[in-house]
Amino acid sequence: MAPSHADDPIVCVVDFHHARGPEIESWFGVKDGTDPAADNDWSYLPFMALSDGAHASTEDFSYFTLRRRSTSTSPATSAFGISCTRQMDANELLNRPADVTRSTVQKAVVVIAKSPQLFGHLREKLSMVTGAWFAQR
Repeated sequence: MAPSHADDPIVCVVDFHHARGPEIESWFGVKDGTDPAADNDWSYLPFMALSDGAHASTEDFSYFTLRRRSTSTSPATSAFGISCTRQMDANELLNRPADVTRSTVQKAVVVIAKSPQLFGHLREKLSMVTGAWFAQR
């Protein structure tokens, strides 16, 4: 994927693995081969995005803040995250991987932005995108 501008939002998908817990599955909007979570010490990002108790509902949202590390050209700043978590019955998967051993599959689509200003509008869009993604099974 082409590199993004520093002010552009970035997106990741967080998966709940039955043995390892929440983990980042993939990034979008970042330069290939980079991992913003590792670069900024966002080790708790998967846990904030796929919060405890998310299994209690079909769809859930989390809001959180992160700290972007300083670089040679910019100081440390805050980043803001919104995640939309969904789950589905694992029996509905068209191609069920061998490591899916639980009865449900949980994933979160996460947007990390410079400002939370548009999160109300973004929440609606994120819900539609996550719903469409899960509909592909």
